[in-house]
Amino acid sequence: MEILNARKSVLTNYEVMKLLEEEKNAVTAATGKRVRDKDKMLMTVVYEAQKYLKTTPAAVQTQDCISKLVKLLKPYELTGAETLQIINLRPTAPTDVQLIVKEPEERFKSETAMDDLINVVTSTLPPKPIPPATPSRAT
Repeated sequence: MEILNARKSVLTNYEVMKLLEEEKNAVTAATGKRVRDKDKMLMTVVYEAQKYLKTTPAAVQTQDCISKLVKLLKPYELTGAETLQIINLRPTAPTDVQLIVKEPEERFKSETAMDDLINVVTSTLPPKPIPPATPSRAT
């Protein structure tokens, strides 16, 4: 895969999922039923990446809920990287936020500020997908 339009920004997991879906559709449409070895390798990478991303919050997110969350996070004065991590990881506990936000004790003056941030995230982004149950093996 060659980057034709380089951007100086990062992508959310949701955006990566959408790009992978577009790439999969483009390869399928371009090659038809005959898939070259190079395309097979690309499709393997796309499949594995999509398989992983379907286990993350990105699997149930939409562009609308992400846009809404970004607007609601403005008052918290988060960096772009912190906002990205909040979107990708969907923190649900203060410890999650402490791992994402640099110097949270100084930036969140009150304990309620961090709880408010968590409430904004959990009310705006849908819950993480529930992984399928794996059958247990009898030994």
